[in-house]
Amino acid sequence: MSLEAQLAWPCPHLSVEEVVQLDSDRMSLYTRQPVAAMGQVRILVNDDFFIPREGVLSAAILSSSVSGPFDIQPGQDTITVAASSGTATLSFGVSALVRLTTDAVVRAIKRAGWSHVSATNENGYLTFVDIEKVGPTSFVKVSGTAAGALGFGSPCSSGRQWAAYGRQVYPGWDLFARYDTSITNRYPRFRSKIRMNPMLKVTYSMPVQRCLRCRTVGNENDFRFDAHGNMIFIQNEDLLYQAALKILLTDKGSNSFFPWYGTTIRERIGSKALSGVASVLSEDIRRSLAQMQALQIQQAKYQQVTFKERLYSVVGVDVKRHVQDPTTYLIGVTVQNASGQPISLNIVFAVPEVVALMGKNGLMLGTEAAGLGTNQAWATFRGDRNVLTGGQ
Repeated sequence: MSLEAQLAWPCPHLSVEEVVQLDSDRMSLYTRQPVAAMGQVRILVNDDFFIPREGVLSAAILSSSVSGPFDIQPGQDTITVAASSGTATLSFGVSALVRLTTDAVVRAIKRAGWSHVSATNENGYLTFVDIEKVGPTSFVKVSGTAAGALGFGSPCSSGRQWAAYGRQVYPGWDLFARYDTSITNRYPRFRSKIRMNPMLKVTYSMPVQRCLRCRTVGNENDFRFDAHGNMIFIQNEDLLYQAALKILLTDKGSNSFFPWYGTTIRERIGSKALSGVASVLSEDIRRSLAQMQALQIQQAKYQQVTFKERLYSVVGVDVKRHVQDPTTYLIGVTVQNASGQPISLNIVFAVPEVVALMGKNGLMLGTEAAGLGTNQAWATFRGDRNVLTGGQ
């Protein structure tokens, strides 16, 4: 039994963590392709955290300048802490000099039921955090007769901090349209300038017509792995299905080591409105599948090729021009494996951004014996199995 990595997954049209440099305005992030949807955009900073659309804001944090224990004297035993959501005062009520550890001060504040700030012991330093707001509107201020003993200053003193304010670490961002190019190009742009030089990576969805992963065909040929990190393989009928489509959709001569592998179907697209193209396509398909059958016979000499994965015969090849769009050919191929099970391959060949126009005689241009010029050919394929399926 042979195995093969599963290919041709439905493309998510997603660029993952693309490194993007800040433009000279310190605000714009010009991605390689336009951004298709706001909900898919993720901006990663220094491989550390993501910037949400509203930006990254920090709360006000105020720490004492000295670590505990603290000496609290009678008459100088009150502390007042103001924050964005209110003000509270605590009196330790000492009648003699008392030495309090940082944990003891924190416990006293918690017993007082303060809800506007969070008091913690950070390596011996008494730290207050505003828990109501973040950003420039967040603040913490300490005053009272015991403020100095606890390591805080006052508005008139120097050397010790008595107040702290929140700040905007990274501004928020939106999608903007750039009109200085031939097409509208949406890109992320910060609402204010970035003053630092971080490494920014952007994850975003691209329009199908501009997708770098699948090149507009709707399917992505790449390896994928399961939840345990193992590569996903296929076998039996799925392997035959994938192998047949691979040889049909590969340009003959594109592999320098095996120049015989593939077909010349894509070369026919530019002249597909001419009569006789259908028979040429059918003959090319049958010839390539016969080469695949011969390849499997040689493969069976060195490893087991099961009946379910072996191509036994080509039941039929049906090539039709689309009724309403002469720029498209529909190809249906039915093959049978050695176990007698028929497998259907459905291929759609089309020319992107080409429209069949109505002529003066009422017929679609291209339905007569006249060639259709193209500058780009592509193929999408649809199937009735769980491999090599997709398309738009």
